[in-house]
Amino acid sequence: MFGRRRLSVRKGTLVLLASLAVTTAAFAQGKIQAVAINGRVPLGIESFRLVPAKTNFYLMASAETQDFIGLARVIDGKKSYLVTGSRRQRVKFYPDQLHFRLTASAREDLVRDTPFDTESKLTLEDLLVKLKFRVKIFHGLQYRYVEPESVDEIGMPPNVPYDERIYRIGFKIGKVPIEDRVVMEVFSPAGERLCKFHLDLL
Repeated sequence: MFGRRRLSVRKGTLVLLASLAVTTAAFAQGKIQAVAINGRVPLGIESFRLVPAKTNFYLMASAETQDFIGLARVIDGKKSYLVTGSRRQRVKFYPDQLHFRLTASAREDLVRDTPFDTESKLTLEDLLVKLKFRVKIFHGLQYRYVEPESVDEIGMPPNVPYDERIYRIGFKIGKVPIEDRVVMEVFSPAGERLCKFHLDLL
């Protein structure tokens, strides 16, 4: 499944550009692209079919932090770099703490792709309420794992059967260069990796 297509949620880039207070003189030589608005970076969406329950559901994720507000990518020839939304300073590191928002839902059919089969004897409600998370950080060919510092459910209480769950997952990653790759992995209650979401900022 690792080669499956991931639906990009960056179609609003041109709209977001209007919200960035960037002067023409400051970046006359570079092309400006919005990375985040209101501190949120969309990461994509994946669709699944729970077997044998024959129920479709999707996972949709975004990265959220105040440090991302107004974040912009400057493309100057073959080079690209990030600048902050306030003072337009170069960004060299990820925030020490990252938060992800994940929606796991069977309430709407948002994806037209063929869903990926995942087998479990659990009901859909039990699977969605017991998802697990981890961050994988790549530095060149080396990588390390970071376990969540916090996992909070937003909305419906976990003990109430429901076909949608919204998670806010916090990770303390320390000082990570912005050139490194950060990937959030989502696992089923049985430990099967369902999908991964890449935090691509550059």
